[in-house]
Amino acid sequence: MSINLLNGECFMAILYFKSLHIIFIIAWFSGLFFMGRMLIYQKDAIQKESEDNFELTKAGAKRVWYIITLPSMILTYVFGLGLAGHVGAFTQGWFHMKFTLVLLFTAYNLYLNRLRNRMNKKLSTPSGLKLRLLNEVPFIFIIAIVFTVYFRSTYSGIWATAVVLAFGAIGGLVAYLKKRKKS
Repeated sequence: MSINLLNGECFMAILYFKSLHIIFIIAWFSGLFFMGRMLIYQKDAIQKESEDNFELTKAGAKRVWYIITLPSMILTYVFGLGLAGHVGAFTQGWFHMKFTLVLLFTAYNLYLNRLRNRMNKKLSTPSGLKLRLLNEVPFIFIIAIVFTVYFRSTYSGIWATAVVLAFGAIGGLVAYLKKRKKS
């Protein structure tokens, strides 16, 4: 009887870790999508020399970083690593692929924060168009990570990423040609 109870408690712990991990992933990605949008608005305010809008977007980006993005990133790691340890994922190839993607995504996350800090000081940052393209990067990561996790295959994550990048390249080319045609 106590063995079944222990297994039931173990199963419930896994479900709680998994649920919290997913909740904080969603919050993390939401924060990054919003952070990207705030950087675009901030860049527009700088170009239009609108000091009020600049200060407003500067404060908004800071709140998004410290209230949503950074805490969600940390808690995603805490619950994800706890879950991985609990189910023994560290020995599985798909987990290595997922963790590599998560580390790359974290580097992107830190790069956005660096852009935020540079923009706050009105230093050189990418153009509005490049910021708009950068704002789509989390979408590519979420597709690659989800395919890797749910199909448990390195190739599924690579394939999903390649498809998204191909569509992105085609979309970018079409947008570039339209912009070029206008000028």
